[in-house]
Amino acid sequence: MAVIAINDLRPTGAELFFGSESFMTDLNDNELGNVNGGITPSWYFAAVGVTALVGYLANRK
Repeated sequence: MAVIAINDLRPTGAELFFGSESFMTDLNDNELGNVNGGITPSWYFAAVGVTALVGYLANRK
């Protein structure tokens, strides 16, 4: 069986952070500390919990 080795694996879009024109070099420590984003876990878990409860109640006989 063939062995395939991948030595340089980066997520899609990672080059935006490593290039010479990266905006990350223009930010100071205070600005980097204020960067946030993504999903808020409390909202995510609340939505999953409600969805599970509705599914349970709908299938209960």
